Amino acid sequence: MKDDMLPVCIKGVAMPSRKDLPVVLLGEENGLREFTLKIGASEAGAILMKLEGVSTPRPMTHELMAGIFKEQGINIYKVELYKLYGINDGSCLAKIEYGRGLKTFSRDIRPSDALALAINFGAPIFAHISLIEDSADNGYEALDFG
Repeated sequence: MKDDMLPVCIKGVAMPSRKDLPVVLLGEENGLREFTLKIGASEAGAILMKLEGVSTPRPMTHELMAGIFKEQGINIYKVELYKLYGINDGSCLAKIEYGRGLKTFSRDIRPSDALALAINFGAPIFAHISLIEDSADNGYEALDFG
């Protein structure tokens, strides 16, 4: 599966319409292909604020978690986004790889939370090629985080 993972970066956050959920736009780091993922409004706000360098008087949940991790010497090494196989409803899953010292762990996490933590740590983001290809086949149709 590792060969099917491509490095991507967050290119922005958008609100397609008043009826739709916000989306995060991700694109290949070394390519032209892009795809979108639907996220909740609060997660979109957290990601957008971090991208824009806006801070709040008190930390948001993702900033709080990142702060606690950093105080404990825990680092997030990477985030992986992947498709839920066998289900064709546009769902996406994520996992983070994190650890301290020689101990490394992997945990499933909501994609929006994984992206927010990746931004806080400057961790690389990888997406399974099927997410990019399916999005291109559907004309940048947004995938739902479920």
